[in-house]
Amino acid sequence: MRKLFLASIILLIISSVKGQSTYELYISVQQQTFSSTAIDDGNGGIIALINVLTGTDYGPSNYINAYILQISQTGDTLTHRYSFHDTTFIFNRIHRLDEGGYFVTGETRLPNTQVSHLLLARLDSDFNMLWAKHYYYAELNFQIRCYNIFQDGDTLIMPIGRSEFPGAAFYPLLIKTDLNGNILHEVFHYTNGLRTDSPSFMYEKRNGRVWMFEDAFVGGLPGPSRSVFGRNFEFLYTEGFGVYGGPWRMYTTWDADSNILMSYIANRIGAQYQDDEIWLAKYDTSLNRLYRNSFGTADTMDNTPFWGAGVSFKHFDTIYFSGYKHKTMYQPNPGMLNWMVAGQTDAQLNPRFIHYIGGDQYYETRYMLATSDGGFVIQAGVFNHKTLHYDLLFLKLNNQGLITGNSSNKTAVKRAFISPNPATDFIGVDCFLPFAKANITTLTGTTMLEFNLNTGSTRLPLQQLKPGIYLLGITVPGSGLIETHKFVKL
Repeated sequence: MRKLFLASIILLIISSVKGQSTYELYISVQQQTFSSTAIDDGNGGIIALINVLTGTDYGPSNYINAYILQISQTGDTLTHRYSFHDTTFIFNRIHRLDEGGYFVTGETRLPNTQVSHLLLARLDSDFNMLWAKHYYYAELNFQIRCYNIFQDGDTLIMPIGRSEFPGAAFYPLLIKTDLNGNILHEVFHYTNGLRTDSPSFMYEKRNGRVWMFEDAFVGGLPGPSRSVFGRNFEFLYTEGFGVYGGPWRMYTTWDADSNILMSYIANRIGAQYQDDEIWLAKYDTSLNRLYRNSFGTADTMDNTPFWGAGVSFKHFDTIYFSGYKHKTMYQPNPGMLNWMVAGQTDAQLNPRFIHYIGGDQYYETRYMLATSDGGFVIQAGVFNHKTLHYDLLFLKLNNQGLITGNSSNKTAVKRAFISPNPATDFIGVDCFLPFAKANITTLTGTTMLEFNLNTGSTRLPLQQLKPGIYLLGITVPGSGLIETHKFVKL
């Protein structure tokens, strides 16, 4: 019986790996369009919220409408559209209810107004809208953003931010509703001590507490903090905790052991100037740090996703993370290139692989999501200089971080990253393939230099090379040449 049980488990794992499909879905847009978040559909696909606005991505804009995009594990799509007469709206969050169907939050605005209403809606399992409710607030109503939906039995807990004008920080509003969207309890914390720019919320179900994480300036603290609210949403306290390097854009979730799994941006250790890296960390519920690791390259601005999840998992020992390299805070200049980052770690945050995707356009990773078939999805915007909009890109990768079975891929997945390029006295190689080697050849194939690579970063001297164009090949024993990079030696 025990052998039969083990055989069944092994068969289940093999079936899961074999069932991993990958795809590359590129959606060109003619209006400002972005995906705010997505959830796993339970079959290896995702359910994404898409918002459409007026204006360009780096200018003033107003809501138009939103829709739900289903993407299957093979990249097939199905769109669900909605309308509220002549009211404009966007979606914030979607949650799959334990009872079946979905709960969606968003914002609505009447024509020619700048006043937002809180939108709550319920959909059946086929995404048909069963009802929608619009809640009006008389003040701090320019923007009403729902950050999370937590289900606790037959109630929903929703942390929401309210602001009074564009670019302003948010004040936290905590609400509890039944499954029909009726507000059972709400508390608005209109106090400067709890004003936040980019909070991340968690719900501790065992005692009904809501946690709000922020990088700085909450409760008078100059660094990262956790603010705790009680079962009745009363404010209890704010406490700081240690995070190296001036962290920001913090995203938090539970891991499988009831610890806090966090992604954030912080400075590279030892850097005397701003040199952002992607960081992952785990804390226990008392904010004692358990594990920490950073991923990035010296002298590149490495960022976590722009506004969504930066880390996700379905199995405690297979944690996926994402971000992007060479970020800009402004409209990208023509010819500006960068890379998306896709990685996997074990439960202690030790990397198994880190891949670099793109390098041919300007990419801005928005969020990522582990899927139920063992793979993961990265959603990114790709800046289009003709339309001045970000087109939408959905990449479904397998558990090795690769796109397979599709010969028409436009986006390159590289297992190594080289920098700087052009190079002078040295070139750095980031590669997490074990026992990998680097071979530098001329364009005609003459081998000039050979190096063994560290697992991580390796600095290769180039003083022996004459100025010119060279190829750097990455090889692995038993697999031969994995990929080739072209670089210029000055």
